[in-house]
Amino acid sequence: MKKHRRRNNRRKKSRISHLALIIFIILAIILIGDVIGAIIYLRQSSQIQETLVEYMATGHSMSFFQIFWQQFLYQLTIWTMGLSIIGIFINLFLVFVRGISAGFNLAILLQHDISTGILILWLIHYLLILFTTILGVYFSIRFAYLVVISLVKKKHKLLKKYFKLYIVQFIVVVFFITLSSMLSAVVTPSIQDYLTENTPVRVDE
Repeated sequence: MKKHRRRNNRRKKSRISHLALIIFIILAIILIGDVIGAIIYLRQSSQIQETLVEYMATGHSMSFFQIFWQQFLYQLTIWTMGLSIIGIFINLFLVFVRGISAGFNLAILLQHDISTGILILWLIHYLLILFTTILGVYFSIRFAYLVVISLVKKKHKLLKKYFKLYIVQFIVVVFFITLSSMLSAVVTPSIQDYLTENTPVRVDE
């Protein structure tokens, strides 16, 4: 009994350490993307920055369904890539790109002294998207790992069980996509209105 408990404890500790490592890697990639995105924006000339802000302010606001569909396709891509080991690297690249986009947008908001309320809403919105992304990528990495282990140990019967679980996990991700899309449908128009009111209109000579 004691040996059995020790083995279970070791397995639990191993799973926790693996989970922590995966989350750390994903967060590090996103953080690097955030920094790069902010640097890319701040290194642009003032004229280009004004053009980007005007585009962001006057751009077409997407509806909840449009935002949901965009996020759904993004997460579906991550889920599909999790069906292969090579796809994991593609997922990490997608996470990196998302980080760049977030850093770019955050730099714009901070530079224009956006109201605290809207900034807090944006941060909550971003953290929810961040959580959903980490969840989706973690599930994809875990599934790919379980598939490889099952094939190596020739436990092919487990593949069906793991795939069913992978589908359920995607449904969980879709739930969080719905929440983030609802929040985004509120936050984005507020940011556009603020930028429209506080961005001077350029008159081309």
